[in-house]
Amino acid sequence: MISSQTGPQQGDPIGPLLFSNTIHPLIASLKSDLNLGYLDDESLGGPVDTVAADVGQIVEVGGAMGLHLNISKCELITHKDQAISDSLLQSFTRVDIADASLLGAPLFHGPTLDTAWKNAVMILPWQQKDCVT
Repeated sequence: MISSQTGPQQGDPIGPLLFSNTIHPLIASLKSDLNLGYLDDESLGGPVDTVAADVGQIVEVGGAMGLHLNISKCELITHKDQAISDSLLQSFTRVDIADASLLGAPLFHGPTLDTAWKNAVMILPWQQKDCVT
């Protein structure tokens, strides 16, 4: 266990940089066509076998670094009829493409995008007269 007296404290801006630099070699070694990371969130996309191999590598190499996937937060975005044989990917929460979002932004047409548009706050140019002083 690492005590809170060691390393950056919670909220220290150097913490995310150190974390990102530490996991960069692992993330850079992944083979998925889509490989997007933001701090401790990683999104992979591509052929199922490639993504499954990359997730396995994250589990193995990340585990050696003391990192562990929180399966309850992992999502698998696929078509409803997509067959998944990898047991680790099967344990992820399945999300239909129409309901998919990334960091809160809808990815495709469907109910998630419709909800985002309904909840959007928009200030149109002719409504901005009081916004500028």
